[in-house]
Amino acid sequence: MKQHDERPSRRTTRTTILLLHARGLAASVPLLALSLGCAAQEAETEQEPTFWQDVAPITASKCTACHQEGGLAPFRLDDYISAKARAGAIDDAVRGGHMPPFLVKHDGSCGDFKDDETLTAEELDVIHRWATGARAEGDRAGAPPTPPVPTLEGGVDYMTPPITPVVDPADPLAAHDEWRCFPVDPGLDADRFITGYQVTPGVRSIVHHVTVYRVTPSEASLAEGKTNQDVMTELDDASPDRPGWECFGGPADELPFQPLFAWAPGQDVVEFPGGTGAPVSAKDVFVVQVHYNIHDDHAGASAEDSTRLRLRYEDTVERRAVFVGDDGFMTTLFEPDGPDTLPPGQQDAAYTWRRTRAELALDPALPSIEVLGVMPHMHERGRTFDLRVGSGTQESCIARVDDWDVHWQGVYWYRMRPLLDPSSSLEVTCTFDTRDAEAPVLPGWGTQNEMCNLNLLVALPMTQ
Repeated sequence: MKQHDERPSRRTTRTTILLLHARGLAASVPLLALSLGCAAQEAETEQEPTFWQDVAPITASKCTACHQEGGLAPFRLDDYISAKARAGAIDDAVRGGHMPPFLVKHDGSCGDFKDDETLTAEELDVIHRWATGARAEGDRAGAPPTPPVPTLEGGVDYMTPPITPVVDPADPLAAHDEWRCFPVDPGLDADRFITGYQVTPGVRSIVHHVTVYRVTPSEASLAEGKTNQDVMTELDDASPDRPGWECFGGPADELPFQPLFAWAPGQDVVEFPGGTGAPVSAKDVFVVQVHYNIHDDHAGASAEDSTRLRLRYEDTVERRAVFVGDDGFMTTLFEPDGPDTLPPGQQDAAYTWRRTRAELALDPALPSIEVLGVMPHMHERGRTFDLRVGSGTQESCIARVDDWDVHWQGVYWYRMRPLLDPSSSLEVTCTFDTRDAEAPVLPGWGTQNEMCNLNLLVALPMTQ
């Protein structure tokens, strides 16, 4: 857009001053300043940002993949009327760092993350000036098109069977929740590697999280004289009127399993870093664990869900991507003098737990292991999350969340990957807002219980 030159010409300025002197009005020179100020103000008004020319290019690149019809977000930003109606809230959200959602600190003070979706200072300034100004529409001609809803290209789709969740209100660890496991045959004719995934719940309001495990049916189970297939068949048959089986925690105590990846609200397409992938044998089946939450406030509480998994495979990768998860708060449920609890009535009730690298079941014989990404997980009372790695006398912060949002979780990939050497230990501290609790808050599988859950994606050599 051609900009108006706000400077008066030399000829105009000279003529005006001569006229003032000729009329004996030199004392009125402030009138000239006022005239020039009006011209500058007019130019500034003409340069005020408009939605289609200035804001839409920003939202198209950083926001509308979610904020469009069929996207994850609850309203559209590819529509002027919708954006204008929410301009103040949009400005508050982006200036406060809440949108686009990127929960871990990414200013280099605690881990170095790939954060291309965050807004620059210049982009924040444009949105602020538009939202606090006239909120002009501008000319839609030439505005960028709405990007397509994110889709994992080249993926294979799998569906969990249709099911309506059922809960036990008397269960103090999951009064409003059901955790259900479903066996899914990937139908592979050769060993492959998962290099990307996309999870699409059938009813988003009730799906709290999804974890996908791999199990080899033909191998011996942990139950004497039974294969893994025997165990899964018995579990499935125990509720003949409903698909799958109840599975708080892992798929079952009797099943050897390996977690492949996890999904939580806010995630869309997830692609592993180049050259890495999660291994799946042609002999494996998936066990898809879906955590349903049907608290009274949730829409669709009595709806039937069928969740879609889309997985992308590759034949070979350079290194295996291995999912490692732990929760020192949850594990106190199984201790003789446990469980630990969170005190009620506190704004920042803190809980800290620690693990060595060996306690995370990572081979102590391996040299330093690269951490590819991190996925924190807490429930609705979560406030902050802090992850530190210690080695010898050195300690460093590698992930921190200052403002937890259970609705916008994600996997955060490192630009500079932390290393876990054989002597490394991890320390996790979560804080929770328990001011609404009348009794100590238990760890547990229910959304009204709490977790202080750490999930890491690490890269391991192919030979291990």
